[in-house]
Amino acid sequence: MNYRRATILPEKTLGASGTETVDINVLEPISRLDILFRVTKGGNTMAMQAAGDVSKIELVDGSDVLHGLNGFVNQALCIYDRRVPTMSHGQHMGGNSEVSIFGLDFGRYLFDRELALDPSKFNNLQLKVTYSRTTVDTAGSACYMAIVAHLFDERVISPVGFLMSKEVVSQLNPANDAYKYIDLPTDFPIRKMVLRAEEDGYEPWSCIEGFKLDEDNDKRIPFDSDMEEYYRINKHNMPRVIEPFLGPGLVAGRTFYVTPTCYMSNIVMMPVLADENCHVGLTCKGGKAYAYSAGDSTLMGIAQGYLPNHCFEFPFGTQDDLDDWYDVSRVGHLRARVRGGAAGAAGTHQLALQQLRRY
Repeated sequence: MNYRRATILPEKTLGASGTETVDINVLEPISRLDILFRVTKGGNTMAMQAAGDVSKIELVDGSDVLHGLNGFVNQALCIYDRRVPTMSHGQHMGGNSEVSIFGLDFGRYLFDRELALDPSKFNNLQLKVTYSRTTVDTAGSACYMAIVAHLFDERVISPVGFLMSKEVVSQLNPANDAYKYIDLPTDFPIRKMVLRAEEDGYEPWSCIEGFKLDEDNDKRIPFDSDMEEYYRINKHNMPRVIEPFLGPGLVAGRTFYVTPTCYMSNIVMMPVLADENCHVGLTCKGGKAYAYSAGDSTLMGIAQGYLPNHCFEFPFGTQDDLDDWYDVSRVGHLRARVRGGAAGAAGTHQLALQQLRRY
């Protein structure tokens, strides 16, 4: 076989919260790591999107961080890179398994022969996953995790490097029409940026209204845009998020959180039982949905929209061409500026980079 799928961690029962550290003891180049995280729901309520149960995913070699993202941004990056409809299974119902998938992609696509993680280049690779089973559902009663690696086996490759994805900053949103500045590293070429702009019940551009990127104190401005306008113009380039939905409605309405977070996100659903009525709230802003049913029936359907987990994507250059990405080595000072939106300063934003790191 040219490739093989190796179990790094068989599904393991975890404690209520903590950091699980797993040694990466394989010799072959790694194209992708997948993490399955499963929580047994104790109730029907949600406090945020299911990815919130995983607060940090780090791949480290000693003190060197090769991947460092929270669960929300990790999932969004996978959706944008893989062009998949979702990374969540959407079982929002007590007694069911709330399943979320997270991924570390070291190439442009699965089994990229030019970019992969070569364990022989490192000394002590470890994957660290920080989690809590009660962040999304305070009644979560158990949680489990499994990790799978997609490896090159008989296919011999000589990768020139790998994709390194890391958070640059996580901070409170600025107040409406106020600014915050973010100094960015210039050590590796940048393939893309991901900006997460979050506040409960608000679409992302209501949290961060404007985003600007400038070189050497405005000598060159590669990007400067209103974010709602950016979303509208670029929607044809974005993957559409489509997610299965299962959950119990309520006569008075029940709140659920889904992965798509744009203003026009919505849930299309029907009751499982015959002769029962159901409906949803007018909008699903920020992925916050409201489900109503006359007999508190179980509802099934799909959630659909854009901007997974409140995240915008900024790709640089032709995404398959290593030499076409944003070469920041010639830049003395690279800076991002975010402008606060109408939601105010209650929420947070994170800015992450996906960079080309050569061996």
